[in-house]
Amino acid sequence: MSQERNTRSAPGRPRSEDVSRIIVGSALQLLRERGPQGVTMEAVALTSGCAKTTIYRRYRNRYELLRASLDFVEGIPEPPAALSTRDRLAFLLGQFRHGLEEVVGIRAVAALLRGDDDPEFSLAFRESVLQPRIDVLVQALGDGIAAGDLRPGIDGPTVVSMLAGSFIARSAMQGTVPADWADTVLDTLWPAIRA
Repeated sequence: MSQERNTRSAPGRPRSEDVSRIIVGSALQLLRERGPQGVTMEAVALTSGCAKTTIYRRYRNRYELLRASLDFVEGIPEPPAALSTRDRLAFLLGQFRHGLEEVVGIRAVAALLRGDDDPEFSLAFRESVLQPRIDVLVQALGDGIAAGDLRPGIDGPTVVSMLAGSFIARSAMQGTVPADWADTVLDTLWPAIRA
């Protein structure tokens, strides 16, 4: 007689790692929906269903919780090796967009642009979310130069600022960014940077 395998979790408290993932996921959800000021210990407790004491055992304060949540955001996946330099940049810009729109949310970017109302959040956001994405794009430009596809001597950080900045500007001015944004901005900049 065959036995059915029980795929449900055992009753009782979830494992500690699961609880941490629930807490961080709830903090990111609140960040997307309300911006950084909406991420409070009370709101995370309510959203996650975890007791505040459970949250405070893991994070001493809101800043530690925000930092852990932003550190949880995955980096940009490596594009397929067979892509051309231009397609590689388009892929990375698509991932940049996904991270800002779907993972942390535009409200987080807006909070960053308002100034340093929340300097701890701004620092964590720059270090954990923005800088790794900028670094990957700058590296892709460097790889394109090395491959002979891009003009030697282009200023990678400036080009990336123009690419990423166009997304932020479109979000701010129009409230939404067209689906073809990455291709449009690359088409505009490509003549200036190609070899």
